[in-house]
Amino acid sequence: MYDGDDTRDILRVDLTRGTAAREKVPPELLRRFIGGKGLAAHYLVSELPAGADPLGAENVLIFMTGPVSGLFPGTTRHAVVTKSPATGGFCDSFAGGYFAWELRKAGLLGIIVTGAAAQPVCLRVDDDTAVIEPAGDLWGKSVVDVDDDARFADYRVAAIGPAGESRVAFASIGNNAGTTKKGRSGYNGRAGSGAVMGSKNLKAIAVRGTARPDLDVAGKELRKELVAKIKQDGAPSSWLADAGTPIIVEWTNGVSVLPTRNWRAGSFAEADAIGHEAVKANRVAAVGCYYCPVNCGQHVRVESGAFPGAEAGKIEYETIGLAASNTGNGDFSSIVRFSEQCDELGLDTISAGAAVGFAMDCAEQGVIQSSLRFGDSEGQAALVEQIARREGLGAELADGIRPAARAWGVDGTKINVFQIKGLEFPAYDPRGSVGMALAYATADRGACHMPSWPIAGDALGDDPEADAFGPAGKAAWVIGEQDENSAEWSLVGCDFLGYGAEDATRMLAAVGLELTEAEYLQVGARVWNLIRLLNLREGWTAADDALPAGLANPLEDSGRALAPEVFRQMKEEYYRLRRWDADGRPTHELIEELGLMDYKKRLDASH
Repeated sequence: MYDGDDTRDILRVDLTRGTAAREKVPPELLRRFIGGKGLAAHYLVSELPAGADPLGAENVLIFMTGPVSGLFPGTTRHAVVTKSPATGGFCDSFAGGYFAWELRKAGLLGIIVTGAAAQPVCLRVDDDTAVIEPAGDLWGKSVVDVDDDARFADYRVAAIGPAGESRVAFASIGNNAGTTKKGRSGYNGRAGSGAVMGSKNLKAIAVRGTARPDLDVAGKELRKELVAKIKQDGAPSSWLADAGTPIIVEWTNGVSVLPTRNWRAGSFAEADAIGHEAVKANRVAAVGCYYCPVNCGQHVRVESGAFPGAEAGKIEYETIGLAASNTGNGDFSSIVRFSEQCDELGLDTISAGAAVGFAMDCAEQGVIQSSLRFGDSEGQAALVEQIARREGLGAELADGIRPAARAWGVDGTKINVFQIKGLEFPAYDPRGSVGMALAYATADRGACHMPSWPIAGDALGDDPEADAFGPAGKAAWVIGEQDENSAEWSLVGCDFLGYGAEDATRMLAAVGLELTEAEYLQVGARVWNLIRLLNLREGWTAADDALPAGLANPLEDSGRALAPEVFRQMKEEYYRLRRWDADGRPTHELIEELGLMDYKKRLDASH
């Protein structure tokens, strides 16, 4: 039995009142929701007023680790959960690095931030002491500069940049992004948690802990076993050893699902110049999160191209897909510069890349008056800066491509507006893997590949019998992964390490939280359905589980399109297997089975 740190504290911060105080997490909540995504969802559902303005003081901003964070490889991750300014619904975003471990060293499972400060502030946590301090001199500084500030030399820092201050709908929160910690950074990127932090005038959270929780003898043996499992040949993470996620460029380009020129094509002639070989040729180091042997992060620096000297602490496939091939740009230095800019300014690279590609397409088609064109490195860099500061053309894109399209009169039939519920598509074209369409449409934060990645089973070949273009089996695949990942992100574990229910329950038992594998997996279903109830209250409907019109247009290279009938069949089967009614609402029997009736009543009463 675990005999180390048994603290289960949450730090509550009220920025309006200027207070910070600890409270215990009831043990029964840990059994029902574990931590991370699940526990944060509990608090958000319990405390977010119906119809709250995402950028108003009434919104709730939650940083949450899990009971095993930092104690096992691949668990030094944390969730940020809030109401999204991009979608108006649930937002969760996950980051690795070192911040989660520092929270645990300070005896904290998480931090819940409410209210808003009248002036810029930062939150400083030293073990069991928490102080809200003026931060006017930090306002306007980049995420990197905040982390490098001398006052935070011994701290792990989560901070926003100018994009968060400007309340850009896809502003991110950067963790340990400073030059002294280059390559160790992690970003809570999607759906605008950085904008929520900016709306609260909270520039940074700096944490320093000294407690260093540890495991008993049996727990340490389990840790050694898991490390050995991760390092063995053929482990789920072994594909990352070469050059991290940029290897996916080669895979997706080969099956024509790599977004190219605002999703007009699925393959890019210059893919070799922006993929894993380019990463390896310009790599400074392979880096990783605290206590993880994988080191999947690719720290790169370029010496030639449009931006010689550009350097990015981590470059990922999604960044390349959305801001290189999607913008028609084969200059590797341009994508490194883009990644560097987003890290400094605090922007989600997926949505920022989508915005740039969309603007380039609109400019080429004469919808807007701009000299932007596909492949314009200098124009891309300038537009990213404008978006972060809401200046010029960037001001029209800072709330995402959906409102920009409405303002410019683009209906999505001739110029692609690839978003769902306000969140821009990740870098996998559903016309080459129709299961991704269902995954995007039903994801709990808008278009997202993270809850389910069915392309791995069909177009990319894990399942040779799977049909990438037909509906059979897609609903069951998507549901299974959504539930399993919801449990894993409550743990909070890393997707790349492939922890299943057996590993997860053994880790939880090592810290005194006993769950059967069935109970662990039910946590995932419970969390997914709880979030669905919240999103329904906030105005999402079955009609929003829909696809953009442009997916009916054939890709220029493969000629593939997505037939509406295929999507209709997948969605109907998804609702049936989920045990949701035709309106996309969980049935009464399911709510009772998952123990969510009290939440349902509370949500209904607050509507």
